[in-house]
Amino acid sequence: MPVKPIKIFFICLLFPLSIFSQNINKLNLYLFNSEYKNAAYFGENLIKEFPDNTKILYKTAIAYQMLNKNKKAQTFIKNACLLDTTNTNYINFYANILNINGYQDKAIKFYGKTLNFDSLNFYALNNLSKLYFSQKKFLKALHFYTILSSEDSLNSFYYRKSGLCYLKLKDTKRSLNYYLKAYSIDTISIINIKSLAFVYLKTGIPDSAIKYCDKGIKIDSTYSDFYKIKADAHFVKNHFYRAVPEYKKVLQLGDTSYNILKRLGMALCEIKKYKEALPYNLAVYKSDSTSYSNTTYLCRNYLGLRNYDKSLEFAEKTLKLIHFAERISYDIYDNMAHAYIGKEQLKKALNMFLKKESVFKSYPHYFNLNNTYETALIYDKLKDKKNALKYYKKILNYYENKQIKDFDTPIYKYA
Repeated sequence: MPVKPIKIFFICLLFPLSIFSQNINKLNLYLFNSEYKNAAYFGENLIKEFPDNTKILYKTAIAYQMLNKNKKAQTFIKNACLLDTTNTNYINFYANILNINGYQDKAIKFYGKTLNFDSLNFYALNNLSKLYFSQKKFLKALHFYTILSSEDSLNSFYYRKSGLCYLKLKDTKRSLNYYLKAYSIDTISIINIKSLAFVYLKTGIPDSAIKYCDKGIKIDSTYSDFYKIKADAHFVKNHFYRAVPEYKKVLQLGDTSYNILKRLGMALCEIKKYKEALPYNLAVYKSDSTSYSNTTYLCRNYLGLRNYDKSLEFAEKTLKLIHFAERISYDIYDNMAHAYIGKEQLKKALNMFLKKESVFKSYPHYFNLNNTYETALIYDKLKDKKNALKYYKKILNYYENKQIKDFDTPIYKYA
């Protein structure tokens, strides 16, 4: 039976469409099988034949992105956006590539364009919040996190991010409210408990930080951050004897970071466990020999171990680092004075006490009382009775002029 002309016409019309569909399917298959090099090569050849086909441009851009050739990806997706100006998938992909290639402001502009077509587009809202946060534009980031949390009110992540924005803006009250909201959504979430404990610590409420860390430890006793925050909370309260076992637990769980070693060495020094503290203080000094706090604690550490030469060595190192910090130099001079006393070099010790006195002449007398007393004692031991009497009289004057009112102190009675 002869084929009618009209049937031949439709067969001819459908044949190129069928080939085009096969090509699209082949391109999709390359992408599905992660054969991105083949996808990119095949896509570029198709574009030569179909330069205005946005689907091919889009899929070729995806292939190049997966090959980490983002400049080429940018070229193809840009062309797709020019041909189809309202497709939010294309616009979002273009914005993402712009961001990867370092054009953050342009990326923000195109995510904003997406929102013009779809004001609740999750991808655009989420990436705008991240971009503004990375640029430290916390108020703008907060605006988008607020929209996201209102649209997904059971997702604690957005409340935590809002809380972090307020924390960066130094609005601690609102920050805490958002972290509490996140916690109320999921009270057994490790990240929610940790975040709340952390913000309590940052806002100066260490007891609450400890309370929530204890709750977290009951849920997961192997999560080192709970012990770390708890240790830091005890540290800021000057409860060093309680901080020490928590820092040790962090070490047992595998966190041997610089800050943990440093805080542990400092805490051990504060509770006078100098021998145990020394390896930690030496380790952090080896990592950073330019930190005056590291040299200061080694100075104290060696003084506690009665290794006066080493103590003086680190005191000198500290003074070179902290010529700008009076309060710290005051403590270093004190450490050096006692090291020289330990070495029975009283004249050098006296020189350190006199340097201490010169640092804080303008401070209240009670601040310098011990220094005045120790200076008097050194003059006394050096048999310089004139200057010894001068400093003993200074002490009596502090009391007689009612600048210091505690007459029962041993210092007053001795003077």
